[in-house]
Amino acid sequence: MIVAFYKVGHDGATLVDKAIAWWTSGLKSKFNSEWKKSYSHAEIVFSDGVMISCSPREGDVRAKKHTKSDDHWDYLDLSGLDEETARAFADTQVGKKYDWLGVAGFVIGVRENEKRWFCSELSTKVLQIGGCIKLGDITPARVSPNRLYTLLKRR
Repeated sequence: MIVAFYKVGHDGATLVDKAIAWWTSGLKSKFNSEWKKSYSHAEIVFSDGVMISCSPREGDVRAKKHTKSDDHWDYLDLSGLDEETARAFADTQVGKKYDWLGVAGFVIGVRENEKRWFCSELSTKVLQIGGCIKLGDITPARVSPNRLYTLLKRR
């Protein structure tokens, strides 16, 4: 199992991607342009190449084949987790809607709602279920793609 992080520092990144990366980057990064090296999206990619995520582009949780691209994505390998349990949970989330209000929670403090997901919130929950992040240590609704990347790099 790997986690894929969508980079905003390439020509294909949209204005929404850049806004997410800027908003969820640290204060120092906002002003020294380091946010341009950060992430706007995260996906869990299982060993069979199928990814699970939720994005505003699709509007709901989906499972589909991930197209590997080192130009647009950074990857962290998390082999050795309980992929079967994580996948079973992830599969039950397919079709749930994108959580626009949850994304706004970074600004206005909205509570977690497991009927809707945004990308890094779902990825964090899947990783908790798979045993990578301790349940209860982190509230998935408070995890941006940039924060998830930092948490996993420290692992």
